[in-house]
Amino acid sequence: MPVSIKDKMPQSSESMFEENIAIFVGLLRREGLPVGTTEMIDALNALARIDLANRGEFKAALRSTLVKSYRDQALFSSIFDHYFVPREEHQKRSEEAVAYHQQLKNQINRADSELQFKGESLQLTSGELQQYGSLSEQQRDRLQDFLHKTETGKNVESRFRPLLETVVRSHLRYCRTKKKSMQESSGDGAGQEAGADPGREARSLRETDIEAIRAADMPAVEQLLQKLSRKLAIKILRRRRSGPRSGTLDLRRSMRENMRFGGIIFNLKHKPKRRSKQQILLLCDVSASMKQYSVFVIHFLLGLQEVVRNLSCFSFSDNVENLTPGLKGRSDLQHILDRVIRQSKNWGGGTNLGRSLSEMTRKYPDLANAKTTVIVVSDTKTVSLDQAIKELEKFKDQVRRIIWLNPLPLEYWPDYRSVKEIGELVEMWPCSTIAQLEEVLTGRL
Repeated sequence: MPVSIKDKMPQSSESMFEENIAIFVGLLRREGLPVGTTEMIDALNALARIDLANRGEFKAALRSTLVKSYRDQALFSSIFDHYFVPREEHQKRSEEAVAYHQQLKNQINRADSELQFKGESLQLTSGELQQYGSLSEQQRDRLQDFLHKTETGKNVESRFRPLLETVVRSHLRYCRTKKKSMQESSGDGAGQEAGADPGREARSLRETDIEAIRAADMPAVEQLLQKLSRKLAIKILRRRRSGPRSGTLDLRRSMRENMRFGGIIFNLKHKPKRRSKQQILLLCDVSASMKQYSVFVIHFLLGLQEVVRNLSCFSFSDNVENLTPGLKGRSDLQHILDRVIRQSKNWGGGTNLGRSLSEMTRKYPDLANAKTTVIVVSDTKTVSLDQAIKELEKFKDQVRRIIWLNPLPLEYWPDYRSVKEIGELVEMWPCSTIAQLEEVLTGRL
């Protein structure tokens, strides 16, 4: 009479054993091995006839019933060794896992105690606290020094904490992306030195978070932005030329023109078509977390001056500043960065969207009209959000449309009230990479 698995182990362990075999069979099937319920039953019957404590016999029984091709044996062995680890190895892995989780817990607690503003911990996720713990000691000291100087600055109140949290999040995201970029570049550095594929390098820059783009890549980025600007300019020109060249029918002129034909109309006359002069108003948030993104958007739109002549550019944080005169005739990205943006009084400050919009409509009423398309570059972080919403509602009624470019990653959008409420008023699009910037502006201008 054959011996079954039930006869060889306690009932409480039987179901767990069969469940582990089923999971193992599922892993094999996921990797492409042709195994199913029939093979699993054969394996359980074979295991009932061996010494389960003998690892060699155990592996041989599973291999003989689950593997049907010689070429699948190596894959089977790899999955078996990974899933059915010896007791000593299992104990070692368990201890390592416990130690790792304890280390993460200590790391998070330490980060929570170090990242504080006026005695209160910053509202950061566990992942962001872990990212802080992975920084070098010098990077952590620099960030703590920034928090201390901000905390002890003049007129710095507790209400500034959300803005400070945004800056810290942005810095941690930058460090993570920069580390990943350095690892990728060091991994195929030999290929780059021997002459990397320019197309692949351009694609990499298009997909890289703008804030993490290195200074060494700026020449390549400038060429890429110029190329994309020309591409968008050509699309806009083609769209204009493909449209109807004449306006509505002019009946009076048509009758007068065809009187010589006895009133029979042979030649139709049309009213001259009035071309809409689109006006673009660019509002760039140049607060601490936004300055790099704003520079790239400015440079991208400057390439469209041939087809969008009425382009006005303003920076804002606590108030607005007209950058249009300083950008005329400028095409060098570094020049824009050094000579225009950094000389702005708003550079690197906090954000008060409501005050800035109110000042914009008061000082420059001719720019906010029914022909104006407004492009706002901002992560929506602002003091006095309720006041900002009221001013944005009034501003929206004065212009043609508002396109909001938000560099905050999409996965963070649900965490912010400002994103939700502003997104209900305007068209909001993610814009943390050059590829997203191109996609949004190509389809919306």
